[in-house]
Amino acid sequence: MLLAYTYIQKNAWWLISIIYVIIILCSAATPVFWDMYAQVKTAHYFLDTKFENLFPNQNGFIDNGYFPIYTLYLALLFKLFGFKLWIAHLSVIPFVIGVLYQLQIFSGRYLSSEKTLFVLMLLLIHPAIEAQSIYFSSEVCFVFLSLWMLNAIKDGRASHMALSSTLLCLLNFRALPFIVLVWIYFTFIKKQKSAWYLLLSVLVSIVWLFIHFKISGWFFANPENIEHRTLLGFTQMLKNFFWCLVKLTDFGDIVALVFMTSFCLNQKKISEPIMIVILAPHSVFIFSPPLSNPINNRYFLLVYVLAIPAFVFSISNYATKKMSVFSILFVLFLVQSSQFIKPNKYGNAWDCVPASLVYFDVRQELDNYVAENNIDPKDIAAGFQVYFNDAYYLMNGSTKEYDLLSDTEMNTDLYIADSNICNNYNAQRTSYLSKNYTLVKSFQKGAIYIHLFKKKQVLY
Repeated sequence: MLLAYTYIQKNAWWLISIIYVIIILCSAATPVFWDMYAQVKTAHYFLDTKFENLFPNQNGFIDNGYFPIYTLYLALLFKLFGFKLWIAHLSVIPFVIGVLYQLQIFSGRYLSSEKTLFVLMLLLIHPAIEAQSIYFSSEVCFVFLSLWMLNAIKDGRASHMALSSTLLCLLNFRALPFIVLVWIYFTFIKKQKSAWYLLLSVLVSIVWLFIHFKISGWFFANPENIEHRTLLGFTQMLKNFFWCLVKLTDFGDIVALVFMTSFCLNQKKISEPIMIVILAPHSVFIFSPPLSNPINNRYFLLVYVLAIPAFVFSISNYATKKMSVFSILFVLFLVQSSQFIKPNKYGNAWDCVPASLVYFDVRQELDNYVAENNIDPKDIAAGFQVYFNDAYYLMNGSTKEYDLLSDTEMNTDLYIADSNICNNYNAQRTSYLSKNYTLVKSFQKGAIYIHLFKKKQVLY
């Protein structure tokens, strides 16, 4: 029995990987969700154009300024194995396994084998990691590259440092502040000379910015997407900062942060695993509060992952019974975070909770109703996610697509499909619908709904 337990401790990462692979395989028929829709659509565009234009910026395509490394990865898989939904889902498996492997190594630097196993078990039940894996999010790749980079720094492996940090920056510019802060910490606080190799990624990012400027004519703000890159006023910045703090404390992190703070106060120093957790969210706090782009919980996915070993590390000095109580408290908050659904006006982290999976049944009910009643899909305005074209949502050959419901303007379509999955609550629209439209059908499952409204007839 003892030998079996020891074997599980040493091989936890691949044993839990098997469970995650099974979860992903069982979810391979799940339609494309939220931001991955744009990546799938763009990957299809790359195939159609034979990779001749890597920066489409019109007809529903948006150039965000990043090197499209993840979209190219998807496109290459589609080219090799076909434009299939299950291929899209399987694309995340290498990164999920990579996260588990790198996290076991990272946790093992500060924790015993037994506590490292506990870290991986907590990751197994983490709703944000599970949901992002099911939705084959590129954020999982972001976490994998970050953990790989941190382990490379600790091992002093220059080539791995340079490669992982460079790929991280190309994947998302949000990585830049994190990499710079990690470089400062390990170079000047920990006196690790090899950390200088991290600056290669910063250099590559700067070079890429100028290359992209040469191609597109802009650095940071795409004129075609300016509404998401607008610099906000001070009051709105404070509001965004507040929501960043709220999202930072989601998924049990409030418990982890309390115990990490207590540990640091008692020790009168900030230990390394806790310092890394402190550095990680700066990438979000620097980029998100000043800009109009919506703030998503998935931006904090790396923080959620790093907080687990830091939390276990911070309670390690307590007696076993107290550790068990604190761990149960963390798990309760973790589970509760995935079950707590905020009112529509505040939005929800739908792509970070498995509770959002019922949406696809609700959308199917809407589709069936539309087909049965011979309603032209283009007569229906629907918000983000609901309007998606079946060609990239179901990836089944159909091209059915609803009209896009504006977040700010009042649409005049014959029908309007209003849903809380869109996170686009607008008090003015609610009043507008009440005055000018009639509710004809509601579709609901769990916490998710789609209300279908029809324009009132004007009598002359």
